[in-house]
Amino acid sequence: MGQTESHRSAPKSGTGAVNPNLPPLRFHNVHGENVRLYKDGFVARRVDSFCKGVAFSSRPVAINEKVYIKFLEISDNWSGVLRFGFTSEDPSNVKKVPKYACPDLTSKSGFWAKALSERHAVHDGLLFFYVDAGGDVHYGLNGESKGVFMQGIDTRSPLWVLLDIYGNSTIVEFLDCRPQLNNNRISRSDELEISSQMSAVTLSSAAVPSPPRVQSADNVEPLGLVRKGRHVMISMKDGVPCVGTRLSTAFFQGYTFTKQPLQIGEKYLVQITKTSHLYVGSLSFGVTCCDPSSIGIGELPDDPNQLVDRREYWVMSRNVAEDTKPGDVLIFSINNNGEVLCSKNGNPEIVLMCVDHSQTLWGVFDIYGTTTQIVVSKMLSRPSMGCSPNAIVHSSPQPSTSYETVSAVSPTVCYAPQQPMVRSNILEVNTDANGGTVLIVNLPAAQNNQMCHPSPALSQASSGMQQHQQMSARPPSVTIQQIQPRAAPVVVQQPHLPEQIPSGEGECSICFERAVDCALYTCGHLCMCYECAKKQWVRLGRCPICRAVIKDVIKIYK
Repeated sequence: MGQTESHRSAPKSGTGAVNPNLPPLRFHNVHGENVRLYKDGFVARRVDSFCKGVAFSSRPVAINEKVYIKFLEISDNWSGVLRFGFTSEDPSNVKKVPKYACPDLTSKSGFWAKALSERHAVHDGLLFFYVDAGGDVHYGLNGESKGVFMQGIDTRSPLWVLLDIYGNSTIVEFLDCRPQLNNNRISRSDELEISSQMSAVTLSSAAVPSPPRVQSADNVEPLGLVRKGRHVMISMKDGVPCVGTRLSTAFFQGYTFTKQPLQIGEKYLVQITKTSHLYVGSLSFGVTCCDPSSIGIGELPDDPNQLVDRREYWVMSRNVAEDTKPGDVLIFSINNNGEVLCSKNGNPEIVLMCVDHSQTLWGVFDIYGTTTQIVVSKMLSRPSMGCSPNAIVHSSPQPSTSYETVSAVSPTVCYAPQQPMVRSNILEVNTDANGGTVLIVNLPAAQNNQMCHPSPALSQASSGMQQHQQMSARPPSVTIQQIQPRAAPVVVQQPHLPEQIPSGEGECSICFERAVDCALYTCGHLCMCYECAKKQWVRLGRCPICRAVIKDVIKIYK
């Protein structure tokens, strides 16, 4: 009887209703080790692994207050999905957030949670749930009620939302749906705001400042791209497939190639048109001698650093445009010394890398991390307005380019702007004739600050010396190490991660029902029962702890 009175005294807002007087739900600052919060606490993302994704609401919820959760990203690399429920324990009092909600928290008093069925966790799916005065948790999906999810919640104390962003559910969002359930008439601006809240975290695009005018529109032409990444799409602009867009549900596999090989001296303009604040890292650019037509979609590795393991010639530079925002413009080019130059928004050029420009090279863009859409164009060459073809170019600190004719038979000496800055620690990996791999460090060219002036009489000998100087100005390459041929690859042992390796004495990390009774070959992790391990091997083929390839499942008998 006393318990019934306690239930009646709990705050109510109507059956399954949302109280507009309550503040919107956000994620609490206390959360699991792998949880990252975005969008002012409305969005939570799990990184690095499949666990340590426990999170709480920032305030207690009322009885019958609907909680709306939207699945912004669903992965296919793991097993299991979101666990959700309630807790009567103030998250601020939680000393250490465990790896799992089930059973680490649910085995304690004051915590209730249960796993959602995997078939219900879909991209852009909308989950809602609430607890009634009797302690029953009701839930539904995409506006359709599914009934009672679990029972036995003690509603005599304040209740916080408990979530475990587990397995394939990697990014979720608390939605504030109070305006939509209000019977009052709302304005058009309110409708737009609600529509924005109910949509996924969109990529920043419209209403951005116009990009700096590096070149006039009639001085560029679209450059054709081809798709080679699983998570990228190519669309048309002016009849040319020059727009690359990475899907919002992934941050990698955004490989796009230029349809035609790059030309020495030509400039290629890349405009960043969309970005996302959910990820880190940005656009990567590189060159390869591998013809894109010989590569299948999704064939390339998820990590661009692994491209050097292929037998073709690959040189990549990561994060060439850090802190990108819509409207940024990058210009890439390869000069006669094999230096790949890059400038951002009209700033001075830097040397990204040095490449073997004696080969036929295609451009590679990895639309990665924060960069989600690019438009690629080729800048048309303009007729020379200054020096003659036989001009000798020297370094000068003067901001403008000038020229002076000494005599009718003498070469013209031009004063060009200061040489571009060189990015340090430039590495290159190449393949020798025997199939081995050579690690090369490309050192920057020596900076010659001496001013050279014209001479009335330049002999053939001096002309030859100048040609020798131009050849020696190329950045030297120092071979660091000759690695053994590819036929006998070096086996790198997996790093030991004691804090992530289960003891083998507990429950299976997939089903949480059976005991751990098998080991994974070759990584050796003990984290699953034999039945779940076989399913993991067949379905995904990778260890859920370290992502190593599973080659066998070994049953352990005690």
